[in-house]
Amino acid sequence: RTEKHDLFFKKTQAEKFMLKGNKIKIDLMLRGREKAMGDKAKENLLAFVKTITVPHKIEENVTRGPRGFSILIAPE
Repeated sequence: RTEKHDLFFKKTQAEKFMLKGNKIKIDLMLRGREKAMGDKAKENLLAFVKTITVPHKIEENVTRGPRGFSILIAPE
């Protein structure tokens, strides 16, 4: 659902914050019928994290909340 340009913008913003030493919490919000496609949403979230080029570690694995998925990453 999210366009490539939007993902690229979010990736560059996340990398900029991480270069400053900040942690990043990424939330993937699901609406309506999307909640039934949890496996695909989790794959998309992990694929987005893999595109981040700044060396990072996952502090909190993917967790599912009532509105979607979230993950917490920090620079190494």
